[in-house]
Amino acid sequence: MKDNDFRNERLVELSAMKDYKIAKDNPDVLGWRVVGADGESLGIVRDLIVDPKVMKARYLSVVADRKFFNTDNDQHMLVPIGVAALDRSSKKVFLSSIDSNTIGEYPVYQGGPIPEDYEYAVRDTFHRSQRDILPGTTERHSTEFEEALHHDKDTTRHISDDFYNDETFNEDRFYTSNQEVHRDRTYPAYSHTDTDLNDVRNEDIKPKSVEDSIATIERLEQLRERGSLTEEEFILLKKRALNL
Repeated sequence: MKDNDFRNERLVELSAMKDYKIAKDNPDVLGWRVVGADGESLGIVRDLIVDPKVMKARYLSVVADRKFFNTDNDQHMLVPIGVAALDRSSKKVFLSSIDSNTIGEYPVYQGGPIPEDYEYAVRDTFHRSQRDILPGTTERHSTEFEEALHHDKDTTRHISDDFYNDETFNEDRFYTSNQEVHRDRTYPAYSHTDTDLNDVRNEDIKPKSVEDSIATIERLEQLRERGSLTEEEFILLKKRALNL
């Protein structure tokens, strides 16, 4: 499907837009590990959500680790692109407003067309976080946050023209950031043999969990750095690991 066919769509997954390309100087963050404020690995970036009318990324589509939600299934969440920061050296995305203790309260994305109420729920979550952590929040600002957090549950809220006009959705802020994350968990190292190379080239990679996806993509990156995989093979296999 041509990108022009999406012009009437409000939000579209980047993986569905074949003609859309990330700017040359911006990193491809698909498959990057998402790290919370406490240094814990929260999940993995599976896709970007793009506004086709203005050709801007609005959200990171994140597959969160199932353990934070007490379920046997991976949970999906959309994170406004402006609230995340890049850790370029170790290929991670850092979220300062979410950690392993609060991610379980984050609105879960059920798939399909993105409901406008879901976007408001996400924005309200970050407003609440900002209200709680900013020491200088005035009574006036607190009132504004409360008004944003309370609405008639039976009334569907619609996305206004200026909904994305703040730093929460500023993709330039995301791509120009470079947050160094020094706190990190230790993940198993993988040695690579010719058998490993044949496996990743020939097998249908279907990770069972977020951790499997992270391990597979890190394995592919090392093979690419060794010159065992071409860039085209790496991109194809990474998409396979992300179920794209």
